[in-house]
Amino acid sequence: MKRYEFFDHTADIGIHIFGRSMPELFENAGFALFDIITDIETVREREKRSFALQRDSLDELLVEWLGRLLFISSTELFLFRRFHVLRIDGENLQAEAWGEPLQDALHTIKTEVKAVTYHNVKVYEEQGLWHATVVLDT
Repeated sequence: MKRYEFFDHTADIGIHIFGRSMPELFENAGFALFDIITDIETVREREKRSFALQRDSLDELLVEWLGRLLFISSTELFLFRRFHVLRIDGENLQAEAWGEPLQDALHTIKTEVKAVTYHNVKVYEEQGLWHATVVLDT
């Protein structure tokens, strides 16, 4: 099963994310974000970050999750590679992510992502497979 695919969106990047479970969906969303930002294969798992997030819906939780990852990446010049959701329900997420600080000699930034938007965000289950759509402001 593929983790994600792009969909056409004017001036921004639209992503359709897949998962066999809700935790896998959120893990694949993190992977997709950083696969868009950098060559994720060059990022090593040198440091772990922990997350505890709460929002009113799965849609908002997805935007918060990706937004928090992007915030750390932007403010600390940090790239993530692997994501593990420990617990998730309709309002809460506990997760871990591994990566390392950006190093110009090792990493290339492919796309600068400015923000994760609420435009067309949707998390849903269909025929036993979890889906999400999200638009990134580039």
